Amino acid sequence: MIGLLASYSNIYLYILGVTMLAGYGLPLIFLPKQWARFFGWKIPEEKELAVFLAQSLGILLTIISFYAFFVPGSPEVKPFFFNLLLTIIGGMTILHVYAAIRKVQPKMETWEILLWIILFIMTLSFYPS
Repeated sequence: MIGLLASYSNIYLYILGVTMLAGYGLPLIFLPKQWARFFGWKIPEEKELAVFLAQSLGILLTIISFYAFFVPGSPEVKPFFFNLLLTIIGGMTILHVYAAIRKVQPKMETWEILLWIILFIMTLSFYPS
């Protein structure tokens, strides 16, 4: 399973980069409150910290997404980048499971656990050989 689709790893990185930019990175930077409401979060009265943290996460995701476009041209860094992706995706899976167990996140975030698991398996499948 690991590296089964390695020959398509460049295409996978391009698709992942666009998807993460459009679905998470840019919306978190420019529309953090609207993004949070879409996912079912209640916006606190004091919004500044929530907006700042959402935008910080959005910038981090945007940077990682941009690198997904450059890594295909640098085969020597591909394994590192895939390891980074797997670590981030694994961490996000654990975070969402933990929050689901504590019942402190909206249902949509709990359903997102499935997305993180699928993304982890896909990233393993496209791992460069």
